[in-house]
Amino acid sequence: MEKVVVGLITAPGLPEELIKDMLEDLSELSSKHIDDKVDWQFDYQTNPLAASAEFIDQTFEKAEAIREDNQWDLAIAISDLPSISSNKIVVSEVNYEQTISLLSVPSLGAIRVKKKLQNLLMHHITWLHRKDLSETPEGIRLSFINQITEVSTSEDEVSNKRYIRKSTVAGWSKLVAGMTLMNEPWTALNNLKTIVALSFATGTYISIFSIPWELSLDYSLWRFMMLTFIAIFGVVGWLIYAHDLWELVSSKNQRSYRHLYNFTTMATLLFITIVNYLVVYLLLIISVIVFVPMGLFENWTRIEPDVEWTDYLNLVWFSASVGVLAGALGSTVEDEGTIQNVTYSYRQMYRYKQIEEENEETTKEEQTEEHAGTKQTHDKSEDD
Repeated sequence: MEKVVVGLITAPGLPEELIKDMLEDLSELSSKHIDDKVDWQFDYQTNPLAASAEFIDQTFEKAEAIREDNQWDLAIAISDLPSISSNKIVVSEVNYEQTISLLSVPSLGAIRVKKKLQNLLMHHITWLHRKDLSETPEGIRLSFINQITEVSTSEDEVSNKRYIRKSTVAGWSKLVAGMTLMNEPWTALNNLKTIVALSFATGTYISIFSIPWELSLDYSLWRFMMLTFIAIFGVVGWLIYAHDLWELVSSKNQRSYRHLYNFTTMATLLFITIVNYLVVYLLLIISVIVFVPMGLFENWTRIEPDVEWTDYLNLVWFSASVGVLAGALGSTVEDEGTIQNVTYSYRQMYRYKQIEEENEETTKEEQTEEHAGTKQTHDKSEDD
């Protein structure tokens, strides 16, 4: 029986976790949908692959080197970096000569990512194994095939074929959602306990005074919404400013990628802030009910003679918005590295330094080997 070893090179983080979850099933799926006369074996290795998404040739070169070092028959790189071609979102691409494919996980969006990635893997394994997909097995037909299209690349490009999203708007929306998922914002929620605590304390403190009560009774819906908007985006803006999370113009990034990273940073921080806002809101419901008796609420306000439970919710709404905004401005995150790590720009900066260090070490080793070889030759000639 023919043996085919497929190497999966995963970026650290969520892509690695997704591959670990499906690794045991891939051999069976390959036998079932691709070729049951082949002994399919899968191996994986974690590697950042490239310092930046802009240099796709770096990724293919690194993947080819890893494939040759491990003596894999096929290699598929699963990246957490976005890929853009002519303003279209690239889902995946393949190089037949090197038997290497590159998949961009963020391009799959934020829903049913594992299933989409599994189907895409089967699709590319078939591509690399058969070198032809004129007869794609029905079992591995991509569920989102109507949303993507196959295009040929130019001769000077490293890949032979690529899949891109048909719709520019839908593609960019799914990419931002997928990149936000790759940022794993839930990992930073626990890091904002100080802000949540201070927001809750501030909201509880202002809720015992009559002026917030009267304001909450007098405010219309649009004023509440505007206050919430200011509070949430004020926190996001403060976190970006306080922890230097905005990626600036640099020779190491392109405009489209820079805007994409910054937009994703905002989306990630919005998710974190909204979750924290809801936590503060729920805590203040209990606090306001305990510290603001209904009789006192009615006697100390002149706007409404009869206070209802909905008025309590409006008071909580007002207190939560003011408390969250004040809490964020008066505090900071407990571990700056954690909040920075949920942004693409900082992770790429770390990868850039890591790859630079690896390149420097490789250069030093090569120079040492050359020097040792020269010295050895010199010693041998002297002995002769």
